Amino acid sequence: MIKKDIFNKDVKEQFRAAAKDRIYRFVVADGMIKGAVIHATRMVGEMQANHELGPLETLILGQGYIAAGLLSSSLKAKNDRISMNIKCSGPVKGLDVESNVFGEVRGYLKTPHIEVENPDRIKYLSTLYGAGFLTMTKYLDNTPHPYSGQVALEYGSIAEDLANYFLISEQLPTGFKLSVYFDDENTMKGAGGIFLQAMPGADADKVIAAEKIIQTLDSLGQLFAQDQTPEQIIKDAFSSLDPVILADSRIEFFCRCSKDRMQGYLNALSREEKEDMMRNGPFPVKVRCHHCNSEYMFSQEELKMLVD
Repeated sequence: MIKKDIFNKDVKEQFRAAAKDRIYRFVVADGMIKGAVIHATRMVGEMQANHELGPLETLILGQGYIAAGLLSSSLKAKNDRISMNIKCSGPVKGLDVESNVFGEVRGYLKTPHIEVENPDRIKYLSTLYGAGFLTMTKYLDNTPHPYSGQVALEYGSIAEDLANYFLISEQLPTGFKLSVYFDDENTMKGAGGIFLQAMPGADADKVIAAEKIIQTLDSLGQLFAQDQTPEQIIKDAFSSLDPVILADSRIEFFCRCSKDRMQGYLNALSREEKEDMMRNGPFPVKVRCHHCNSEYMFSQEELKMLVD
């Protein structure tokens, strides 16, 4: 009975944590500035567990996941998705994240273990990126080809380089704030983010006011760790700009990989490669999805069927 109660309690806690992870879309300044706030604590926690990441890696990839989640707020059609890729010369090497219209986010670091001599002495994450590029690609239902744009990394900050991308590529003043909060024992306790984007014709004074608000806003990860809600943050922080919450929807760490899909990748190998794999193993052959780190196993008999 005690074990059952403990189990039920754990399930309820997990359900409550998952239920909090949502993205809230809103507008301010008479609808001329749109925005979104994302509560992403559960998502970043699952990302950390699946990819087996340390605190530094969780911080960097977590910011990427939060950014991808916020970017999903602009998607509309059922097959729409958006990806963000960073390639850089620093210890981070880069990352690749994507999200879709359903709020499903996945992605990975180019290096799962960032090699830094003294991680406790890192003052600025910008020193870990170095030179590189940020590439955004949109896959939209109503366009025949993906749209892709690229900017050089200027800040070594996902939030600032994303804002720079929108300013250069789409001429839209945009602000991002991405937050992953850890306690004194380096345990991730809260994660979230916000973005604002001014529409053409927005009042310049109100845009400046919104920029000041987002710059002075406290760490959303810490606020969420203290049980504040996105609704509270939107209403309190932007009270002077008459915020209107439009909708909210789920956000989660989710990958649509499957054993069938991995079998398709194996099947695409040449006959010689498959025969060599079938003869030499080792068995079971393990195929890992780099987006979510899930592992799929194939027996010698399954490989023989692919060869045949």
